[in-house]
Amino acid sequence: MIEDIDEWLGRGLHYVVREKAQFSGKRGVIVGGGDSALDWTLGLQDTAKPPIALVHRRDKFRALETSVNEAKQLETEGRVRIMTPCEVREIHGDGHIAALTVENTESGEAHQVVCDALITLLGFHSHLGAIAEWGLELEGKRQIRIDPTTCETNLPGVYAAGDVAGYPGKITLITIGMGEAAIAANNAVAGIRGEKVQPKYSTD
Repeated sequence: MIEDIDEWLGRGLHYVVREKAQFSGKRGVIVGGGDSALDWTLGLQDTAKPPIALVHRRDKFRALETSVNEAKQLETEGRVRIMTPCEVREIHGDGHIAALTVENTESGEAHQVVCDALITLLGFHSHLGAIAEWGLELEGKRQIRIDPTTCETNLPGVYAAGDVAGYPGKITLITIGMGEAAIAANNAVAGIRGEKVQPKYSTD
């Protein structure tokens, strides 16, 4: 994505779709290759002005195959324009987004795409920010290393859970993060109270 993209928030740039009605008659460009991007490419068919452009940096999508196939079918009907492997390079407009420059990353060829609404649905990445300066041991570049049995970091009394926490062999899923949060909370409370770790609820 381009630098200073946040300057276009409220002027045609959207990070989420809150109400479909706000895209009524708009010429939309959706950026992303996951389920959210495909879901809204399909879900805004009855709202946005066709074709909705779908821009993804790779040829292969991470979304459900059925959604990808439906988008490809809509492309044959002129209702979707799939642009891969492509990236948005520039936003054009005077006060509001009016068009985008989209570059094919393989050929280097650039296209200008008319756009009233740019919807970026790229997912999220862990970002440590100032926490990275605390002296915490890291797992790779983006995660804080924890003991998976306690979720404690190398700093006593400091715990981490979820996408920001890592250890060898970890699978990054929401359910794993929820389990880690419970483990971290139980261990933190036990440490503060000087008690033995004991979950308050059990399915046993």
